Parts: sequence; C-alpha cells; structure tokens
Amino acid sequence: MYGQIATYGQLGKICRENSFFDDAIQYHKRGLEIATMMNDTLEVVKALNNLGTNYRRIGILTEASEYHFRALGLIERMKGRTYAIRKNRLIAINGIGNIYLSLGNNNAAERVFRNSLAGERELNSALGQAINTANLGSIFESRGEYDSAYVYFKQSLSYNQQAKSDLGISLCYNHFGRLHEKKGELDEALTNYNKAYDIMKGKSDYWHWLESCISMSRVLLKLNNPVRAQTYLSQARETAQAINSYEHLSAIHNLDYIYFLGQNDCKRALDSYIQSKAYADSVKNEESINHLQNLRIKYEIEKNAQEIDLVKQNFIEEQRNKRIILVVSILILLMTCSAIAFLWYALRMRSKTNRTLRQMEQIRTGFFTNITHEFRTPLTVILGLVEQMQKNEVSKDEAERYLSSIQRQGSNLLDLINQLLDMTKLMAKADRKQWYRGNIVAFIRMTLDSYREYACSQYINLLFIPESNSIEMDFIPEYFKKIMRNLLSNALKYTPANGIVRVEMKKENSLLMLQVFNTGKEIPEEELPRLFDTFYQGSNNEKQIGTGIGLPYTRQMVESMNGSIKVCNKKGEGVVFSVYIPINQDTIERLPWIDATDITEQLPEKNDLENIQVEDNDTEDNLCPSILIVEDNPDISFYISTLLKDKYHLNYASDGKEGIDKAKNCMPDLILTDLMMPGMDGYTLCHEIRQSEILNHIPIIIITAKSSDVDRIRGLEEGADAYLIKPFNAEELLVRVEKLLEQRRQLRDKFSRALQEGSVQNVELSPRDRDFLNRMTSIIHGHLANKDLNADFIADRMCMSRSQLNRKIRAITDCTATTYILRIRMEKAARLLSSTEQPVGDIAMVCGFEDTSYFTRVFKQVFNVTPSQYRKTPKL
Repeated sequence: MYGQIATYGQLGKICRENSFFDDAIQYHKRGLEIATMMNDTLEVVKALNNLGTNYRRIGILTEASEYHFRALGLIERMKGRTYAIRKNRLIAINGIGNIYLSLGNNNAAERVFRNSLAGERELNSALGQAINTANLGSIFESRGEYDSAYVYFKQSLSYNQQAKSDLGISLCYNHFGRLHEKKGELDEALTNYNKAYDIMKGKSDYWHWLESCISMSRVLLKLNNPVRAQTYLSQARETAQAINSYEHLSAIHNLDYIYFLGQNDCKRALDSYIQSKAYADSVKNEESINHLQNLRIKYEIEKNAQEIDLVKQNFIEEQRNKRIILVVSILILLMTCSAIAFLWYALRMRSKTNRTLRQMEQIRTGFFTNITHEFRTPLTVILGLVEQMQKNEVSKDEAERYLSSIQRQGSNLLDLINQLLDMTKLMAKADRKQWYRGNIVAFIRMTLDSYREYACSQYINLLFIPESNSIEMDFIPEYFKKIMRNLLSNALKYTPANGIVRVEMKKENSLLMLQVFNTGKEIPEEELPRLFDTFYQGSNNEKQIGTGIGLPYTRQMVESMNGSIKVCNKKGEGVVFSVYIPINQDTIERLPWIDATDITEQLPEKNDLENIQVEDNDTEDNLCPSILIVEDNPDISFYISTLLKDKYHLNYASDGKEGIDKAKNCMPDLILTDLMMPGMDGYTLCHEIRQSEILNHIPIIIITAKSSDVDRIRGLEEGADAYLIKPFNAEELLVRVEKLLEQRRQLRDKFSRALQEGSVQNVELSPRDRDFLNRMTSIIHGHLANKDLNADFIADRMCMSRSQLNRKIRAITDCTATTYILRIRMEKAARLLSSTEQPVGDIAMVCGFEDTSYFTRVFKQVFNVTPSQYRKTPKL
C-alpha cells in the first residue's frame, strides 16, 4: 500500500508537469484515499499539498486553498518536528502564498512568503529559499519597487547557484532583464536575457528557453537592431511551433509585426498582426476549455464530498481522542510546573522584598545623613558666631560680618526647609500657584544674570542662546525660577574650570524647549533613568552631599506646568537637561507678567573671610604656629577663623587638592579639614598627607557633620588625630588645637635636648618621623666628608625644596637642616676622637671641615672643650 501511495504521487507529478491536470488530480486523489485508510497523517498531508498545487495550476483557487489549508491544519497538529514534517508544512504555506499572489493580495502573499522563507532557512534548503526570495521579488516588482525586487532576485540567484538549479538561475536572469527593461536600461536587460538564453539552450525545457529568446528579440527591436532580432525570432518561431505553444506564437508574431512595420513592409506587418491575434484567440479558446474542465472537476468533487466527509469525521474523532490524552497530560504537567513556579516566585518575591527593604534603608539612611549635614552646616555657623558675640566684645565691623554670615546661613536653612515643604505639597497636588503670561526669554535672562558673577569666579563660561528675544507663554514665575536654580546649580557644580554651561531656548511646535548643556563629566547610562528618583544621588556626586531632592523637585514643578523633563549624554558636549512645557495653557486663569528685578538667587560669593585672610608666609622666622583650614563652606571657614586668628597664623583651602598644595607650600603646624568637599574629600586628604613624606608629621583635626561611629572610625584610621562633629564646641576645638600643638612642641624640645646630649636614640618618635630622620641621616653620613654638604644638597636628595626641608626638620627636631647637619658632623667627630688616634686635622677632613682651626672653634662651641681636650677626657 505504501508502494501504491508513492506510485500515485509520482504519476500525478508527471501528469502535472506535462499539463495533464485532470489525470494528475485523479492520481493524487487515489493516493489520498489509501493514505487516509492507513491513517498515515504525513502521507495525507503530501497528497493534500499535491492536490492543492494541481488546482492552483489550473486556476481553481477555491479548491486549491481548501487543500493547502487542510494540509497545514494537519501538519500543525502533528507532534514531531522531523525534516519531512517541516518541509511539507512549508510546501503548504508556499502554496497558500501563491494563491494570495494569484488573487492580487500582495500584502498577505508577502507575509506568507516571508514565513515560508524563514522556515526554509531553518532547514538550510537552498532551493526552497531561492523559490521564496524570487516570489518576494515578484511582489516588489508588481508594486514598482524595482530596487527591492532586484535585491530579492539577487538573493534567489545565489540560492539557485547553491542548489545548482539551472532553471532557477535562468529564471533569475530573466527577472533581472525584465527589471532593467522596465527601467529603460536596455543594454543591461539584453545582457541578462542572453545569460538566461545560454543556460536553457539545449535543454528539454523549451518553455522557459522561449521566454528568454522572445525577450531578447523584443529588446533588440527596441535597440534598433532588427537583423539580430529576426535571428532570435526565427529560432523562437520554430520551437514554439514544435511544442504548439500558442501563447508564445502570439508574442512572436506580434514582434514580427513590429519588425516589418519598422521595415515599411506594411503587407507582411499586417499578416503578422493578424496571425498574432489568431494565436491569442486560440489561447483564449484553450482557457475556455480549461474553464469547462474546471466545471467537470468541480462536479467530481461534489460527488465524492460525502466519502471525503466520512473519512474526515473518522480522522477528526481519532485526533480528538489524541487531543484529550494530550490535554490531560499537559494539565498534569502544568499543575506540577505551576506548583514549582509558585514556590520559585514566592522565594524570588521574598528575596526581592528583602533587597528592596535594604535599598530603602540605605536610601533613608543616606537621606538623613545628607539632610543632617545640610542642617548642621548653617547651624554650626549660626550657633558658633552667636556664642562668640556673647562671650567676646567685637568691633562694629566684625559684628556686621558675623551677622551677615548668620543671616546668610539662616536663609540657606530656610530655603532648604521650604524646598522640602514645597515638594511635599507638589506630590500631594496641594500647591496652588498663580499663572502669568509674558516674555519668558526676559524672565530667564534675568535669572541667568544672577549666576554670571559666580560662573566667572569659577572660570566657567555661562551662555544664553534664545531662538528669539521674545517668546510669549503661560508660566509660573516661582516654578521657573526654582527650575533654573536647580538645573544651573547642577551644571555649574559638575563643570570644571574653563568649561561651558549653555542654556538654549526655542519653540518646538506648541511647546517651549529649554535645554541646559554643561561640558562636565558624562553621567553613566545606567544611572540616567534613576536621576529623577527622590533621594537618589549618582556616582558623579563626588562630594556625596545634598539631599537628593533637587532634580525630583524640579520634575514635580515641570509636570505641574503640564510639561516633561529629560536628561541625556551628548557626545562632545557632556550632559544636557531638556525641559518641554506647553506655551499655551487652556484651562487656567492668568495675569499679565511685568518685568521685575527681584529675581535673584543666593549664590556662593566672596564673603567676609577675605577681610581676615592673610598671605601665606613661608619664612622660617615666623614663630606663630600656622594652621591650614580646609573647608568648602566659606562661612564655616570664617567662623573657625574668628576662634583662631588671634593666636595662630591661618591659611585656607576650599577642597582637598588645594589643601595638599597649600600644605606643601606653607608646611602648617596643624590642619583642620571637613570631610565632604568637592573633588578630593577629607578622607582622601588625610590619606594623602599620611602617605606624603613631606607632610606626614602634621596633626590633623576633622570637623564634620558626619556623626556615625563608622565615619569617625574611618577618619581616625585614615590618620586624623581628632574628630569633631558639627556643630562643635568652640572651647573643645581650641583645647584640641592647643594640645596637639603642645605635644608636637614637647616632642621637638625633647629631641632637641637629646640631640645636644647625643642620646637621640632614646627619644620616641612616630614611625614616619623616625623613617624620615633615618633616611636624612643616612644621606648626611654618606656625604659627610663633602665640604659642600648643606641644606640645599640634602633637600635635592630628599626630593623637596629647601624651605620644605627646613619646615619638616623644625617640626620634628626644633632646629634647621643646617644645624642638624652640623650636629651629625660633631657627633661623628666626637666618636672618632674617642675611638681612634687619628690626627685632629684628618678627623676634621673626614667630617667635612677643610680648615682645622674652624673645626676646633665649632667643636668647642658644641662640647665646651677643644678636640684635644675632649680626647684626653675620660669617657664613662
């Protein structure tokens, strides 16, 4: 029975290829009956696809579509996914696509062919891909999209070459020629038709050979080459007559008509025209015959409909039973999977909840830490200066400066509280602000003017580029002022010196587009979506201060004006914030806005600190202890200076990097630093000082608003000698400073006495100071005989300046580098006098003295005896 199925299938294909469609249908139907009896679904599908193809070839598209869809339905219900199953599925899909194409439904045909092409690619079938890409090319050709059609025909050619299909390759060249001919590119068309002609020449497929031969004749006539055209027409005429192809003969005689008409042979042209029409009528007669045949076939189909329905019912019943078993199995499997998925989901949600709680705790802790810092800074200044004014009599000028700082910090504190309250109102939709209508360009320009002085002081170029000088719109002035304050503050904060902050404004349809560019560091892409989350602070926030509410508050205000805000990185320009707000608000009551001059902001400014700051003094004769204050808040620096200015020489720095540079230049006796500063923070400052051979002896006091034990321990680990929390007690600060300086002073005195007595090894120094002195002493001993050994020589070997060396040595030993070198020379001389019998002159040379008498004088000043007397003195 399987042999019968295979035989009927092949007989049907042979009949179809020879245009015996009636016989082909009968053979394939008999194969379908046997396959149905054997209950072989795959063979049933093959027979259905063959029947669909047969009916499609003779133009009975209704029956063709029914068979192809039946085949597709069966194949979709089959469990396996073998090559044969997948291939027959694609055959059914391709047949349905050709039916759509025949009906002129190009869009549906395109979708089906693309689906079929994807399947052929999975099967790695070159011929299948060639057929589908050619079909897609035909669709685009029918639409007049010749470039797209050419691309698909080109792909089809490549696949046909892989499949070694001469027919497919020839058809592709015919496609190329037809496209070039339609575009008027006749030479290219002729070349491609000629390739198709050469491939099919000598093969048994005369039908497709005739297509290229006739096409070449047609193009040659268009190129005014009638002689060569007539040569191909003669070949085509003989072949078409041999296979009785009326359709081709009609086309050939039509070209003869054109040829003879061009030769002014009207009689033969008329004869050719008459023959062309006669053959065309014959083709129509054949179509009538096919139509009658289609009617007879339809009758046969109706006759056997009951039998097919019976087979179909049996098949459906069997499939139903299979589906029931399959559904029950799937339900059991789904229940098991659902239980597992539920347990996994519960575990994941629990983990996610815990992670969210941890994140919320971190956000909450960070928020309160930062908000505490924001409150502590102004409170430190206010309380400290008030205490100073209560304790001490201050001059009128000093009182004015004190009150100015107190007022400024009080305003900052009030602004912060108002901002938190306003944001709460916005989130609750309880904020009611007055709308105005006026020139927004003038408003923004005035707002920016209040920032220009600060931008200049930071060496930042602030630009405003409006589209025009007047843009009338509805807006809330208070919101716009705060929006610009937040955006400009962020831009200026993250823009380095010599950078640019640019504000652009223009109309975009019915919206006002306001953009703020800054040339600072770009924001990591993964942080951009979270930038407007409440309390979120990105990794670019090197200071790690602030509340994290500025940008969320800005977004709330923008949305309250029915707008939106976005942020992105722009290559070469840094970060850009874009605000879009409707120019006209439809449902509001507005007042006319009159230009005002009170739109100013409290910006960082040169404050009263300048009135008390003095120039750094690098001289070694300054007996007043020097203190370096590293603090980014000018009011805090001013307050600390009021406590220390009467007893100490003060220097100032606004961040850690500047503090390191200032410390190297002025070599202070003590450093006071904040923790949270721009650029290099206080932790890094402490670490860098302790790692610096020049600065590691300097005591450090941290003054900060960070009050947790973790922060305090970390500060002490980084090398701080004391840790004070804002607002600090002024007396405690004074005591800490005095005691640390006193400890250093006592250590210097002790070392100085020990140096004179020759018992330096008994003095307990810090490991860093001991290492420094050991290295310096080694250098001195290595060049002791060198008469040019001096402070400059040692400073060069120690990689520091003379003044830095002197300050470092003075801080440890209370003597200059020159004095220390002399002490080492004298110690060496004393040891040689005690342990050897060398002449005094030789010992002087060894210790770097060329003049023996000078050596004797110096030695006597140090030990109160001459070298000879020292040698004779008994040693204990």
